[in-house]
Amino acid sequence: MANQKRTMLQRARWDRLIGALVVLVILIVLIVSGVKSCAKKKEPAEPASSVIPTETTEGTTEAAAADNSKAIFLSPSTQEDHLYACDESINEETVMFEIAGKVRALLEADNYKVYVCNEDDSVKNKVLRGNELGCGAYVAIHSNTAGESGKSEGTECYYNKEIKNSKALAENIYNRVAELTPTEDRGLKDEEQRTLYEILTNQYPCCLIEIDFHDNEETSQWILDNEDEIAKAIKDGIVAFLKNKEAGTAPDDTDSEAEEDSPAEDEDSAADEDSAADADSAADGDEE
Repeated sequence: MANQKRTMLQRARWDRLIGALVVLVILIVLIVSGVKSCAKKKEPAEPASSVIPTETTEGTTEAAAADNSKAIFLSPSTQEDHLYACDESINEETVMFEIAGKVRALLEADNYKVYVCNEDDSVKNKVLRGNELGCGAYVAIHSNTAGESGKSEGTECYYNKEIKNSKALAENIYNRVAELTPTEDRGLKDEEQRTLYEILTNQYPCCLIEIDFHDNEETSQWILDNEDEIAKAIKDGIVAFLKNKEAGTAPDDTDSEAEEDSPAEDEDSAADEDSAADADSAADGDEE
């Protein structure tokens, strides 16, 4: 009986020991699982790919360039060697950039996008940039010179009759500037009447406005005294052109003839100041 009791006690002891071991194993398993779970949560998530998948479907292209059909490219003269007769400390480049800045401010106030060339741009770079941007209007802004005579006067505006709407742009600007000038004006002229690089090599509606003569003392002073009015006239002409084009009322003028020159035509040989230099500009990018 005593032996039987002793055996039962030993068995109970072993049962408790085995039970404790089982509990210990379960605890160890739970602890290990918990540690693994925490470690997994702390691992940084794999970063998402920063590469934007590209379309491979046939016919897809890159995103289209900005629409500049209503934008304007202003190309003020960079001819700093052209001095004003009324004050030889002032040159054409300075005055034309001042006027272009005023035109830009007026256009931007009406929510138009405006690009302006840099002072150190060659004429080739101006045209190249203008063609790359594809603006709805390219406007070169100059004052004129008659060479040695210094007696010519009046505004004139050049366009390219081979470019659709080039004449319409020139006409809208010329009419408003000519109305301002106190002198007898010289009319619209196409690219065949003067070899101007900016007109000959442009691909978009373009014109070159010669506001008046800076080598004439009276007209050069008039330009300086009326910069605000000139800028507004140019701006109004550009806006009128763009609105007409958008409405479909701008004439298709590619086949139209240039207007007859004004009575100042007898001075044209003097006014077309650097005809040979103009031809050179087509080769080396120099302005006029």
